Amino acid sequence: MMLVLAPAGPAAASTAPDVMCEFTDLRLSEISGMAPSALHPGVMWVHNDSGDNAKLYALKLNDCSIVGELSLQGVSARDFEGLAAGVDLNGRPVLWVGDIGDNRDSWSDVSIYRIREPKKLGNTSGQVKRYRFTYDDRPHNAETILADPQSQQIWIVTKQLASGSIYALPKKMKKTGINIAKKIGSTSGLITDGAMKPDGTGFVLRDYFDSQFFNGRPAGELVQEIELPAQPQGEAIAWLPGENAVVIASEGDNRLLREPGPRVVAPSRSQEPELEPEQAPAAVQGQSINYVTLLGVVSGSIVLVTGLIITRKRPKNRTNGSTKKAE
Repeated sequence: MMLVLAPAGPAAASTAPDVMCEFTDLRLSEISGMAPSALHPGVMWVHNDSGDNAKLYALKLNDCSIVGELSLQGVSARDFEGLAAGVDLNGRPVLWVGDIGDNRDSWSDVSIYRIREPKKLGNTSGQVKRYRFTYDDRPHNAETILADPQSQQIWIVTKQLASGSIYALPKKMKKTGINIAKKIGSTSGLITDGAMKPDGTGFVLRDYFDSQFFNGRPAGELVQEIELPAQPQGEAIAWLPGENAVVIASEGDNRLLREPGPRVVAPSRSQEPELEPEQAPAAVQGQSINYVTLLGVVSGSIVLVTGLIITRKRPKNRTNGSTKKAE
């Protein structure tokens, strides 16, 4: 049978981008990670891609101005590629910074840093706790950290071309030695960032084109894909606290964009009775019909049937022919 490779079903189209503000500060050259502040309303922590020092910047959402700069003491940023907001064992707000970029899939281990969120903004510095880890199969490139807002549980999402994976770090990581991240699920390819919902009931992942919204903790259940506005190199996404919306940023784009999350539509009493799952069409079950895949299946079936007809019409060679039962 002819196999036809087809892309996944189309994502829901995004509306015109809602520009929250535009960057003018030259320090924000390559935003690669974002996380909302738990102590300062209307502030988002961000970091640049590789090439910058080990610093986080407090970004004011109403005008994109930098209102704080947090230096990580004693840290040399090899390839910062992820930022998440969480809590420590005492429930105090912390920021998790991932030095997890590995474009050649070759590092023997990578690092994640935990730093307390400062109570006051401005130019500050803070001591960090470093946790080294590797994966349970082989080295991976990654750009995404997901942090449980109610515990120290951390997940890493790898960035591969065809498909990525979700790995869970130990809930209680050791400060010495190498921690092992275990694979718990798979994702689509080229995931560049993600974030847990502030209430911990779901999470979002993004690639260069779409956002994917999930229910539950990782690996979660995919709810909806939403097409993102065109960006040169979209590598940052974070939830907006108190809203069913996310904020996105890109390298080479000075705009901070707000994007709505998936819409939940309550069923109307006037609607017809719901079909049983095995009777319902794909659209009723919350799945979009992938016509490209359908076309591939139909084409493959036609080729198969045509081949069978030709085979049946072909005269048998009774002298040299042989038949062997498949084992």
